[in-house]
Amino acid sequence: MEYTPLKKTLQRLIRRNVILRKIFYKGLGILFLREWYVKHIIKDLDLNRNEILEILDAGSGFGQYSYYCAKRYREANMLGLEIDPDLVTDGNWFADKLGMDRLRVEERDITTIDYRDRFDLALSIDVLEHIEDDVTLLHHLFQALKPGGYLIVSTPSIYRKHHEDGEFVGEHFREGYSEESIIQKLSRVGFRPDRMIYGYGVWGDLSWRLGIRNTMRLMGHGILGKASAVLYLILLFPLIFSLMIIDYWWPNRRGTGIVVLASKP
Repeated sequence: MEYTPLKKTLQRLIRRNVILRKIFYKGLGILFLREWYVKHIIKDLDLNRNEILEILDAGSGFGQYSYYCAKRYREANMLGLEIDPDLVTDGNWFADKLGMDRLRVEERDITTIDYRDRFDLALSIDVLEHIEDDVTLLHHLFQALKPGGYLIVSTPSIYRKHHEDGEFVGEHFREGYSEESIIQKLSRVGFRPDRMIYGYGVWGDLSWRLGIRNTMRLMGHGILGKASAVLYLILLFPLIFSLMIIDYWWPNRRGTGIVVLASKP
């Protein structure tokens, strides 16, 4: 099953419904292990939650990370950039309904941003693999940060077996990154890599295959398939969740995903 049609379906489902969007965000936070790792690094950052911070979500998608940061740093100005106009409109509608006047989403091609020394924190979650000239994007993000600012990157690693799951990565320009390649590219534009975590190790990758991959495949078979997917996920959720917990606490030496924290000296 291709990801884009499912994304559009979910987009229509949560549109103009605050409760469904919140439930959707909560579901993403439970089912997607990468979000566990990203939020873990955000929580560990030495940022004053009472200061007026400037935060950038470059490629904000559904907006779950923008929403999370806006709640965590309530005095922050949160800017999400997204190329899909419907996601931009829906994101701003959601923020307005919640009275989050410091959270805004703009329609923008993130490869063309030209901010200078503006942000304290930038997020690039599942974006780099979609960008052909990833080094230029990293350069733009480096320039956008204030000195001492942080960048959090989440992206697939070279250890993900895409030849088995090609339908899920048709929009990717590269298979993934090694620890050496992502650090080299970050350092090349001036970043100082501070921390790197491999996610989706043996246990996490198994949880993804049992959970997300199989559920999405079932959902590609009409109404019956969607009903079967819901039942399947409910029945296997205790096992899937247990595997995710093990992966989160396990010292993975490698995994199918990489989360990197880098800073601008």
